[in-house]
Amino acid sequence: MGAPLAETAADDTSWRDALSTRILAQWRSLTTDEQDAEVSYPNFSPQYDLPKCTGEPMIDLIRPLQPGRNGIELRCADPYWVQNLALQLHIYRDVAVLQNPIKNGEIIQPEHVSMIRYDTGELGKGFYLTLADVVGSEAKRSLRTGTVISPDMIEAADIIARGQPVTIRLKRPGIRIEMAGTALTDGHLGEHIRVRNDRSQKILSAEVLGADLVQID
Repeated sequence: MGAPLAETAADDTSWRDALSTRILAQWRSLTTDEQDAEVSYPNFSPQYDLPKCTGEPMIDLIRPLQPGRNGIELRCADPYWVQNLALQLHIYRDVAVLQNPIKNGEIIQPEHVSMIRYDTGELGKGFYLTLADVVGSEAKRSLRTGTVISPDMIEAADIIARGQPVTIRLKRPGIRIEMAGTALTDGHLGEHIRVRNDRSQKILSAEVLGADLVQID
């Protein structure tokens, strides 16, 4: 989408500042919450200036804005020129970071994690924005202090163990029945596992609702 780049001479605003203002305005129009954001131009020295242009160069985004590296095209009508620029859109958020090392298979506790400000454009593997998203999860491998936790590093911890007694709930409109059973596999919250009805010995598939409670679909 084309948009004019503001004149820079009248108020001593550099072309970088004018361009950054427009880029940030467009980014904020795409988001629903206030974000700490800024734009940088890693490929250009502070002394670099754009070619002269009568009027205002137009800005075209090569693709929709996203945190991290973006490409834009500047076009001038008089004299005609086109210039492609790379810019870095920095979106700073508080993300979950390990403040203590943990071992493979260890359950993440509140004291293991803190929220630290990071440029999310540099976190290509993902991140978590609340402690509740990671506390209680199981580490899939050993992790060092200072690691930004990403989805590939953790998984939901099992709250039901194979062979454990469970309550099997059957819930239908107007009906609720509970019976004693045994878990035949480990399971985490929301996972479907195999259970056995201790009375009928029938094998069932049920969703884990709690530490000793499952529900038949």
